[in-house]
Amino acid sequence: MREWWSKLGALVTRRRGLAAELDEEMAAHIALEIDENIARGMTPEAARAAARRHFGNVTLTAELARQAWSFPTFESLLQDLRYGLRGIRRAPGFSLVVILTLALGIGANTAIFSVIYSVLLRPLPYPHADRLVWLGESTAKSEGISVTWVNYGHWRDDNHSFGELAAFERTHLTLTGRDEPLLTRAGLVTSSFFRLLGMRPEAGRLWSESDERPGAPKTVVLSHTFWSDRLGHEPRVLGSTLQLDGEPYSVIGVAAPGYQFFTKPVDYYLPLALSKSARPSRGQHGSIRALGRLRPGVTPAAAQADLDRIMLHLAEADPGPENDHRAYATLLADYLTREFKLTLLILMAAVGLVLAIACANVASLVLARSTARAREMAIRAAIGGGRARLARQLLTENLLLAALGGSAGLVLAHWCLRALIGMGPRDIPRLAETALDWQVLLFGSATTILTGIVVGLAPLWTLRKVDLIAPLKDGSRSVIGASGARGGQSLRSVLVVAEIGITLLLVFTSALLLHSLIAAQTAPLGFDPRRLVALELVLPSASYPSDESRGAFRDRLTEDLRHLPGAVAAGAVYCPPSGGDCGDWFYSIVDQPAPPPGEVPVSLFNMADPTYFRTMHIPLRLGRGFADADRPGAPRVAIVNEAFARKHWPAESALGRRIKSGGPYIAGPTYQIVGVAGNVSQMGLDTEPLPEIFLPFSQAPSAAMVVMIRTSGDPASLISAARHRVREIDRNLPIQSLQVFEKSLVATLERRRFSTLLQLLFAALAIILAAVGVFGLLSYWVNLRENEIAIRMALGARGTAILSWVGAQALRLIAAGVALGAISAWAASHWLQSLVFGVSARSPATMAAAALAVIATAGLGAALPTWRATRVDAVRKLHEA
Repeated sequence: MREWWSKLGALVTRRRGLAAELDEEMAAHIALEIDENIARGMTPEAARAAARRHFGNVTLTAELARQAWSFPTFESLLQDLRYGLRGIRRAPGFSLVVILTLALGIGANTAIFSVIYSVLLRPLPYPHADRLVWLGESTAKSEGISVTWVNYGHWRDDNHSFGELAAFERTHLTLTGRDEPLLTRAGLVTSSFFRLLGMRPEAGRLWSESDERPGAPKTVVLSHTFWSDRLGHEPRVLGSTLQLDGEPYSVIGVAAPGYQFFTKPVDYYLPLALSKSARPSRGQHGSIRALGRLRPGVTPAAAQADLDRIMLHLAEADPGPENDHRAYATLLADYLTREFKLTLLILMAAVGLVLAIACANVASLVLARSTARAREMAIRAAIGGGRARLARQLLTENLLLAALGGSAGLVLAHWCLRALIGMGPRDIPRLAETALDWQVLLFGSATTILTGIVVGLAPLWTLRKVDLIAPLKDGSRSVIGASGARGGQSLRSVLVVAEIGITLLLVFTSALLLHSLIAAQTAPLGFDPRRLVALELVLPSASYPSDESRGAFRDRLTEDLRHLPGAVAAGAVYCPPSGGDCGDWFYSIVDQPAPPPGEVPVSLFNMADPTYFRTMHIPLRLGRGFADADRPGAPRVAIVNEAFARKHWPAESALGRRIKSGGPYIAGPTYQIVGVAGNVSQMGLDTEPLPEIFLPFSQAPSAAMVVMIRTSGDPASLISAARHRVREIDRNLPIQSLQVFEKSLVATLERRRFSTLLQLLFAALAIILAAVGVFGLLSYWVNLRENEIAIRMALGARGTAILSWVGAQALRLIAAGVALGAISAWAASHWLQSLVFGVSARSPATMAAAALAVIATAGLGAALPTWRATRVDAVRKLHEA
């Protein structure tokens, strides 16, 4: 260690004087031996000759001494770096192209990976997050459905797999008594929910099991955001009372900031147990979900089997229509990202392919440059540079270029990331938290090093075939001779073919997504979305406790809104088009054989008033709409959509048929079908319509409603008047949302637009890089064959023959690349099936269009070098030869 520090000190403090000191010391040693030889009786000349023979090779000794007192490997590396920097200065155009190409590839990869890491890979901010499991119930047809309160209680008490379980659901309550009424978001949770998520109070306390027992005082724990934004950091909030749906709740605590679990934030937490009836049914579903922390060593599959055991026992002890229900268990991290995972992974694969194309381009450029540096390499080999030393020099230069490209790529990634966050859908979890943290920087660094190594392998592969003597003999600039030149050209051809193939894969993928987006935007909606205003309300039970009071309010509101200046019609619905799964349930067809318990069909259920279908311009294909006569006590009626009618009566009329809610095994009312409405997609513009059953509000009451108002002019001009009319009817009723419906409808395609736009950008970048690669390869090919072209011309070949000859070379490359890309795209289309809409993932038309685009772009890249081949000056070339 002392020797190492001594060498380091000498390197740092005496680097410039070390050589002079060594020369002086060797000269003094030789002079001393000469004096000793003269003292022995030798002549000065003989004494000097004997001293030099005894000392040995002065230069070699000096070199060995310098190595002993320095770090030769480190200094050699510094020499390579200095040489590489000089090479960058000598070839600024080449270096700039390489650095920018790598910066594009590395920057795009780093930006996308930062999103992947934040959304998919970063651990959730909860204690033992890797063992948190999302729980639900499942059937043979669906999974992840809500858990009944009774089943949750048995899971909690009888399981052997979880250290703790918690139940939760989300609802809306109206806050009154504080200025304007406010519709708030409540999280109904069990006390174990706080422990599972590691939540701590900033003020007061979180409630415990004693606060959940029947008869306990009604208490509430505020979220930090609600306390600060809505209540203005009220210092005396503890002990105060909040009027929620007309019920007083005492504030006992404020949660510390930073805790967020629900995908849509909640304003406060209430005890879930107090909202449940004293004697609930095992088949009484709501919207409860469960969360559990696995015991160490237990897998989600084992935990699910454990809960299935409990469900089987319950089916025997308390038999009912849900005996076929089983448990559903998946890691919380996987559940939260299930809708985005495939899209993000495909984007990561796409941007990785862009980097592969960039590497292929740079490798091709480096191969061409290594040919231009043939004489330099031959001279370096002639003065003692071994192949390993030359290989290390080339690899160091390429790593240096990659490092500069990676540094520029990180700067580019910063700007790309800001753009991604700005235009990304708001429902992607933790997207706003994405940043270039140390994990992302580590990925960028690793990508940079790997890229430098991959790019550096190309010249190293040809270096093993290098004839380093021929260039010095005949003055040739070729470093690899005839066979080596063919090898280098073959490698570059392979790289360009791979570029074209990868580009076709990306263009095909982006064309599919673009076609799907266009199909979603232009698909028939089944209604007229223009000039509509959507008013969403939830009536509080305290103010509207009965079905009659809610129905009276709905009728008065729609009547008043219908007579607003500029309004044409108004109708109420429970769930508007593209509103998502607002509710589905079992059903059965009366007078048809009952299906087995596990085969009972499920349909979307919706409620509407008599004017809804006319307001939305939804056509009635058969029968009639709802009427005022369809009141409580009258025969129950229903309207089904075409998808429902075609499913059960493809060649018959659905009118007069009867359907039973709940299916044959669950109690429920029976409805007679009086109309068949046109299909309207309930799940979004990019989904096919599902079977749907509409019931009249008067016979299926609901506190939630969306009033659709059709206007004769600009719908935005009616928003203020509609808000004022609601306040006139009930000044304490909060409005959940009031907006132009067409804007919310377009927002349902936000995620598809986001992924399509990114895929198109990657495809455009790939197609440009591929065109540059074809241009570079053909230019290099023409340069190598200028003498051959001149001879052909001298023998009488016309320009068209030369054009055909060079064009055939380009055509072979493009055809090989397109064939490779078509096979790859056809194989990858399986993974795209779930992402496309309105088009087959193996659409021949889309494949043909993508292939034509790639062929045209590659042809443009080949056009200039092909044309230049016909402009070779044969006389000058033959004279030079």
